[in-house]
Amino acid sequence: MLAVISLPAIAGAAGSGAPMPLRGVPLGNGSGLRLVVADNPPFVLDVDSGRVKPIPGIPALNRGIHSVVGIGGRAAVVVAPSTWPDANLYGVRGPGARVSQLGIGRIVRPAADGRGVWVFRSHGRSRCKLRQVGLDGRAIHPARAFPCTTVSDPPGGSLGLVVHRTRVLDPLSGRSVFKAPWAVVAIAGTSAVLAGPEDGLTLVDAKTGARRTLRPATGIGGEGGLDAPAVDPAGRFIALAFANPSWGGSSAQVQDVWVVDANTGTMTQLPGMPAFVRLKFTSMAWTHEGRLVLLGEQLGGRDFVAVWRPGWRRLAVKRMSLPEREGGSDSFAPIR
Repeated sequence: MLAVISLPAIAGAAGSGAPMPLRGVPLGNGSGLRLVVADNPPFVLDVDSGRVKPIPGIPALNRGIHSVVGIGGRAAVVVAPSTWPDANLYGVRGPGARVSQLGIGRIVRPAADGRGVWVFRSHGRSRCKLRQVGLDGRAIHPARAFPCTTVSDPPGGSLGLVVHRTRVLDPLSGRSVFKAPWAVVAIAGTSAVLAGPEDGLTLVDAKTGARRTLRPATGIGGEGGLDAPAVDPAGRFIALAFANPSWGGSSAQVQDVWVVDANTGTMTQLPGMPAFVRLKFTSMAWTHEGRLVLLGEQLGGRDFVAVWRPGWRRLAVKRMSLPEREGGSDSFAPIR
């Protein structure tokens, strides 16, 4: 969870309704969705059939847990921790979930051109290198020296790599292309959502400097924060998930998702929200053609997949039966 904002400070006066179990219309069997899901070992979920298959070539770990990085809503990189701080990296793509070894690295970020990923690796305290590799394992830009700054969440989109939470560097030149006054929450195209001022949210155009205050009317309150966001591959929509791990002081957990249109600054609450979910096992990602997918668990341990496209008035929801996932990462990524 990326807890960067205090929920009570951004709650709208009218609130957004009391949380309920996740609801929507049935998701049919023609979604075509296939998801790479973090677990030990990770697996591929065919949403239409409900079948779960292991991914050949990615072994289970003796310690730690795999995480999944989505690439353009159509492929994934599985990060398998090895000797700290490095990890073995595997590209997963295509109908057969083909696996390619991408080498070793510490941090993986999607490349803006969609041709692969940037892999950051430290060599001691003062020597760091950055390389770009395709999802088939072929080198695009060989490893070269890169400033040993703290590459951080979130992905920098077309702007570059986010470092120290407030700056974006060009991965080719290493020069600074954007400096934010507050922490960067998400970047879509040249637009960035920032965690400020104070406990608010601001949408800023990194090229022009134009700003717009965002006021999601979430009313879930509590000692929660902002969970990991999801940016659509086209660079227009940013899904923000507000989370409360203790609704009304109880053990019930609540999520409220709002989608920002980076072109207009308007915000839309996802239908069916706020909803009771198990936050540790619930996350979201966009497909390459613009569908927002939620994979998670409701209270009581019932797995679900929910799908929404901008403009839809209802979520499309399907109950799933997944293996009991190990804690540590709720990440997943659509592949095609």
